[in-house]
Amino acid sequence: MKLDRGDFETENLIVWEKIIRKLFPIAIPSNCLWKSIDSIISILNKLGSAGNLNHTLFPAGGGHDLTGAKSSSEKGCIEFSTPNSVRIVKPKVLEFNYFPDNTDWAYFRLETGGLKPITPNTNPSFIKEKVTELEPGYYAEKEIWEKGYLGYDEKGNRILLPKSVRIVSRYFRGSFVIFAKSSPYNKNHVTYDARHDKMNGKKFRQYIEKCIIKFNEES
Repeated sequence: MKLDRGDFETENLIVWEKIIRKLFPIAIPSNCLWKSIDSIISILNKLGSAGNLNHTLFPAGGGHDLTGAKSSSEKGCIEFSTPNSVRIVKPKVLEFNYFPDNTDWAYFRLETGGLKPITPNTNPSFIKEKVTELEPGYYAEKEIWEKGYLGYDEKGNRILLPKSVRIVSRYFRGSFVIFAKSSPYNKNHVTYDARHDKMNGKKFRQYIEKCIIKFNEES
């Protein structure tokens, strides 16, 4: 039986709270940080393990559901997956923020930075690049993927792409925030403007605290 929208939102927030309580079985802190890559991957996989649970907002705008994470072939990096896409980042810290009696506003914030462009003539103001990964750690311009072949051999035959080929986005910097899919923050689609990336972690928490007060006053 398919859940209606109200049932989905209720169930979604119940599962969100269960995931948080599994992460913190003794007491849920108002704030927690993880800096090791293994810890960050573990947390992201827990958040992505329950289908349709979360929504992740990107530093360049927009967002999608997080489905999982793993170590990248690039040193000090991880890759995390959303439906039909892969993003490679160099994590600095994963931060959790919690608000008692307002679990639906709890969120995770992943700070990244330190990756350098690998495609020529990349505008230094860009926050990311989209490239064709021919095999782990080896990239070519995204146009290779669009063409569907690498070039031609000496006989004029097309050199086909390897089976391992995929398109990935490499983020040079920026922050990602992960909320419950039914959170008031996610349901307000103006947040797709990546406003979270225009504030540091402290200022963003203060912004969310103000949002909670306003939301509760209007409810």
